Amino acid sequence: MHARHISLLLGLVSFGLAACQSEPARDGGEASFGGGGAGSGGDPTSPGGGDSDGGAGAGGRAEGGAPPGKAPMFIAQGDVGRTTISCDDGKSWIGNRSWDIDADPLMCGEAQAALCYQADCSYRIGDTCEQRECCNDTPDVAKGVIFGNGQFVATWGWGSPGAVRRSTNGVDWTTTFPGDSFGGIAFGDGKFVVASRSPQISSDGTSWTAGQTADFLNDDGSAMWSVRRFAFADYQGQGRFVAVASGNTNRDMLVSSDDGDTWWRPSVLPDDCAGEVSTYGGIVSGDDVILIVDMAGNACRSTDGGDTWSVVPTGLSQILSHGVWTGSEFWFWGDDGYLASSPDGASWTITPMATPTRLGPVARSPEGTLVAVGNVWQGYGEQRFLRSTDGLTWEELPGDSFTASHPIFYLAFGYGDPSADCPAP
Repeated sequence: MHARHISLLLGLVSFGLAACQSEPARDGGEASFGGGGAGSGGDPTSPGGGDSDGGAGAGGRAEGGAPPGKAPMFIAQGDVGRTTISCDDGKSWIGNRSWDIDADPLMCGEAQAALCYQADCSYRIGDTCEQRECCNDTPDVAKGVIFGNGQFVATWGWGSPGAVRRSTNGVDWTTTFPGDSFGGIAFGDGKFVVASRSPQISSDGTSWTAGQTADFLNDDGSAMWSVRRFAFADYQGQGRFVAVASGNTNRDMLVSSDDGDTWWRPSVLPDDCAGEVSTYGGIVSGDDVILIVDMAGNACRSTDGGDTWSVVPTGLSQILSHGVWTGSEFWFWGDDGYLASSPDGASWTITPMATPTRLGPVARSPEGTLVAVGNVWQGYGEQRFLRSTDGLTWEELPGDSFTASHPIFYLAFGYGDPSADCPAP
């Protein structure tokens, strides 16, 4: 049985356990294609905007509202090629799409009743249609969505080749890079980058150029393949793409300061930096600080553009949420009821939530609205969408305000073209 399969099964039974218990990582072991994680970057209100860490939603720097003719929206990305958008500031979710409904070519052109980790699905692997457990080492595994240069770009696929796809309205998607899979996607300095040992770079989300090999290494010097988390970080007006990779026991980090073309290794990287960030925690930047918070509640920070790193505790024992930069503070949520906040990633304040709840992916709009999904493993009848304006009080949306469907792993904010689902404001 694949290690990821084991972790998924554990995930299905673990979301109801006490917060102090450890949850599984999204990805177990090495993968032959891409990796696991997600990425970020930039200012969502600019023509090349985006948000930090897999669409987790940095916010903070944005001013001025939506560009003319564009609709502000949150977008959610999940397994089975799922996307859904919110055009009313997170109060409802519409335009639900997924590959099983659409009879997508990567699902053999067949409409199917897909149930992640519970049933078999038909997938096109190379030139052959195969039956595999839905969402387990398959082309439809969500690996990140980001906004930049006026469009949303997302990547799917883990363990099997998937696709990078592009949308200008968050509803209709076009494949722009087929036949591969990646450990996440980030946007910054006007460039989209998808992460793996063989990264790809694009300025428009349509045409892609290979970067040089990102030579992640195990402790014994052998090649490491699986990128677990990926993001763009601002640093002194320049950009840094930061990628964390891991194997069965080892972890490595590489940084690019030339828009994903070449990669270098930090000179100081503590052993307890970025221990488990494949699904939980994340990479966020603000005020020239690059911050990685992992599932164990460790905050690993760099103030010199990613060259040297140091670790401090956040004060929480478990962080299952993604994080955001508000413009003045880093925010992460953990222990099923606490907000961990910090102005610099070094000193942390723990505040009880007014409505204690477990959060997974989180995104923030430039105006400060936060949207979230509950435990990432909860799909279908157990799925929850939430909304907040202060990070402490969370409203759980009523069931008729969204379609309960495949698990959601990433959220982002951006400005899309109007559509039938989301008319211009």
